[in-house]
Amino acid sequence: MIWLYITIAAYLLFALANIGDKLVISKYKTAPIAYAFYVGILGLVAVLLVPLGVKFINLNLLIISFLAGAAFIFAAFFMYKALGQGEASRAITLLGSSSPIFTFLLSAVILQEKLTSEELMSFGILVLAIILLSRHKPDGKKTKFHLELIAWALLAGLFFSINYVLTKYLFYQETFVTVFFWTRIGGFLTALAIICLPKTRQIIKKDWQKPKKQKGLLVFGIQLVGGLGVVCQSYALNLASATLVNALQAIQYAMVFVLAILLGKKIPELKENLAKKDIAIKILAILLVAIGLYLLTSQ
Repeated sequence: MIWLYITIAAYLLFALANIGDKLVISKYKTAPIAYAFYVGILGLVAVLLVPLGVKFINLNLLIISFLAGAAFIFAAFFMYKALGQGEASRAITLLGSSSPIFTFLLSAVILQEKLTSEELMSFGILVLAIILLSRHKPDGKKTKFHLELIAWALLAGLFFSINYVLTKYLFYQETFVTVFFWTRIGGFLTALAIICLPKTRQIIKKDWQKPKKQKGLLVFGIQLVGGLGVVCQSYALNLASATLVNALQAIQYAMVFVLAILLGKKIPELKENLAKKDIAIKILAILLVAIGLYLLTSQ
């Protein structure tokens, strides 16, 4: 069960990164495309892995690696767009409520994966939890669906799923270090493609000219924490089903919710809806997450 503990650590790190992402987008008014570009460029740090046994791979695997890296950058862009539309917990959990479903479908088609009945049960409970957690209904008002937020979050869920499944396929073929290196290079090349577009280049240039001392430190910290999360998640994908690893993201959503409540008292950009019914639904979802995790660990 070592994969389970590594996965939990990954999503705790991702929750911290998500809170930081929300601050970068909302507090520092960073353009999502610019932020995605920065993330892609930082993928070049993967060259540090070369002495650890990175191998050259054949053309087919190279293409798949680059597609996985590109999918990650696009997913990050869509996630940043969603975070700019509303509450961090709502954007991230809506993303997560769709991502396991996309991953399940893609894994069934591409990886020919089949889950046991116990795994399906825990998977279903976790999906139900994140769907409940994504609900939003202020006191005294009818439920409203922010279509733009929903669209960006669903696109993020789809592209994260593509990244997960392609990465899992690569792990069937090559070592963890080799796959991690080439997918990060794919993200780096995607960033170079982004800045080649005149319109996006202007957006990135404008964002770069803003005061960036505090934001720069925050972005660096987020990428460090997120990078550690990616390493943990990638290694977990190397050990277990992509569907199960993705479903466990419910831990991440619960932590984002808790952190947003705690920090939102001092940071307006992180403020969450604290209506009693809204909180009750989220607590119920977190309890379902706990049940799902118990079923997984008890097998």
